[in-house]
Amino acid sequence: MSSTDDGLTPDLLAARAEAAALFAAASRNDQAGPTAQLHCLAAATALRAPSGPVPATADGTDPDRLVEQALRILGNLPAADFAHPDVLAAAQHGHRALRTPR
Repeated sequence: MSSTDDGLTPDLLAARAEAAALFAAASRNDQAGPTAQLHCLAAATALRAPSGPVPATADGTDPDRLVEQALRILGNLPAADFAHPDVLAAAQHGHRALRTPR
């Protein structure tokens, strides 16, 4: 696999973008509490993925499911990629979002 100028592989960039979109969808979901929304927004921002439209189909999905799916994507990264400080920070924010009461 080739890497970009910042050392990120295309697979890592794709995983970041997909997880960031899921975190963004959870952050705007009315079923999530304000603290969970804030953590999801922080997670999406931490991933530094290019912003793009968040699929509207994700809006009706339970926000916890969106966060769990995003965390699963990040958790499937190789250890070296998961160890990036921003990926780890996003995972921590996602975990906190799941722990907050609604």
